[in-house]
Amino acid sequence: MEAPQNGDRASCFLNVRVADMAAFYAHAVANGVHFLTEPVDRVSELRCYLRDPDGYLIEVGQSTGLIKSLQAKPSPDPR
Repeated sequence: MEAPQNGDRASCFLNVRVADMAAFYAHAVANGVHFLTEPVDRVSELRCYLRDPDGYLIEVGQSTGLIKSLQAKPSPDPR
């Protein structure tokens, strides 16, 4: 793999799950992390997006409705 040359395309990404999105997001922002999106409620989970220093896309999520078998709505464009 190589760092993305075009920020509009994703060839791979990292998906991380957290237990408490609000706490994670607040801690990350307080430590200078820049997010592409704020946490978004997608019905089955909360999701937010950021890029690592090399430009790779990282999705951070917290399962919510999945516990109740609810399916997620389509993701917003994380650009």
